[in-house]
Amino acid sequence: MEFTAKKNNNATCDLSIQFSAEEVRTAYSKAYKNAAEKVKIPGFRPGKAPLNMVEKVLGDSVMDDAANIMLNQAMADLFDKLEHKPIRLPQFQMETFDKNTGAKAKATYDTKPEVTLPKLKKIKIQPKEIKISEADIQKELEGIQKNMARNSLKEEGEPVEAADLLEINYKFKETGKEYPDANQTGKFQMGATQNPPGFETNLLGMKLNETKEFTFTYPDVYPASPESAGKAIIYTVTVTAIYKVTYPEINDDFASEVDGSANLQELKDKTKKQLVEIFGNALTKRATDDAYNEIIKESKFIIPDSLIEEETETVFKNFMREFGLPVTSLSDYAKRLGKEEKEVRESFSKAAEKRIQTYILKQKIADDYKIVISDEEVEAGYEKEASAQGIPAETLKKEVQKQKAETYYRDKFLFDKIDEFVYAEVEKKSPKAISTEEAEKILSGKEE
Repeated sequence: MEFTAKKNNNATCDLSIQFSAEEVRTAYSKAYKNAAEKVKIPGFRPGKAPLNMVEKVLGDSVMDDAANIMLNQAMADLFDKLEHKPIRLPQFQMETFDKNTGAKAKATYDTKPEVTLPKLKKIKIQPKEIKISEADIQKELEGIQKNMARNSLKEEGEPVEAADLLEINYKFKETGKEYPDANQTGKFQMGATQNPPGFETNLLGMKLNETKEFTFTYPDVYPASPESAGKAIIYTVTVTAIYKVTYPEINDDFASEVDGSANLQELKDKTKKQLVEIFGNALTKRATDDAYNEIIKESKFIIPDSLIEEETETVFKNFMREFGLPVTSLSDYAKRLGKEEKEVRESFSKAAEKRIQTYILKQKIADDYKIVISDEEVEAGYEKEASAQGIPAETLKKEVQKQKAETYYRDKFLFDKIDEFVYAEVEKKSPKAISTEEAEKILSGKEE
């Protein structure tokens, strides 16, 4: 067997293999032997007929099997010799295949993606630094205060007031249109920010076991429930319980009850430290993502089209599962959206290409900068991950072993280390101080 391999500039390689006549005849013999177990020859039980008789009966009908046997063996023998390895078994085209003159096959196969990195120290990013205000701390404390609310049942005859918690039975319908399963029970917190504007004024003054019917018209624009926007809905509400909601005063006693703090100032200091850590970690991750985006812009990638196509399907299926949608074909999904398949596919394809670029970029950085992860660092990774999940490290490790996910977690911890290296390596301008409102916009992707 002789071969030639020529690397192309698009992450593919042209491979030609020439086989001798003896190799072709050997492949035929193996194909006849495999077929002998199934072929029926008069006078012989399956698998017992002489091979020369099997050959006479089957003739060239096993040619495809013989060719596959020969090519599979060839790739097993050639794999270590190929400078540019295939990422999947090549699809060969047989040009000739003859017992007397030999055979010739050729294929163009995909190779591993390639990336040429820029100098990391030349990459510039603008980190953000969180600025925690007294109002931010107060907002956090008020959130804790709400979670420590005390509910006391009101006496019969006491009316519903602005901050009460109600238990209600209710049904609703649109004028001239009944809704199935429209009878509901639930709790309703007066004064809650998510309540439809003006809705709760209809409940003020109601008393225990009182029933009231009213019509409420939703705002023309109502993002919380777009299907209700602009509609006039008839509600019938019965109040089954009324609770007066009281909140502990935010003072030294409150601080002690929350976590044993000596006084309110100590709780405020702890709260500020926690906010700085939470926002700081999130903004550092965002800055690291910015660094990768800049590195990608300055890098040169060669990625096989087939790899992007495969990843596109993966990204699409993950998207459907994440949003609880039935996994269907991308073309069917495009029809549901009323868009051209090409347009929808392109959006998923861009996300797929970005994922591949980021992945091979991290691998390349690890290779070029000799970044590896030790067993001790893996253990530390488990400790950190378990702490974030609020479980003992041993519990996490047992679950990882049960799921056979050791490789996944080791890679995760390695990539975390690569991220830290990249953030430390790139050039960072002086951090820009931002408020929590600005940080939330940035982290939610809503920044202008």
